[in-house]
Amino acid sequence: MNADELAARKALLVAQAELERIRLTLAVHDVRAIVSPPRDPARAARMHPAALRIVKMTLPLLGLARLSRVVRVLSIGLVAFRLVRSWNGRSRR
Repeated sequence: MNADELAARKALLVAQAELERIRLTLAVHDVRAIVSPPRDPARAARMHPAALRIVKMTLPLLGLARLSRVVRVLSIGLVAFRLVRSWNGRSRR
């Protein structure tokens, strides 16, 4: 193979990789649209004002991925706390 053939092959592989990335992105978007509920514009209005204020403050600071991770960890911690309290409450009776 000469340099021209190698350059053409490299360009073809780059284009194929980009096409696969786009297809994967579309597939993930389709799965997310099927699994997650549709976005409700009135949802923000139903949120507690303090929670909305906290999200508005921390979202620019942490970013969406980190904030969702923090909220997930806090919710798991809250579930664990509630389980321990309910378990301790039953053992006292």
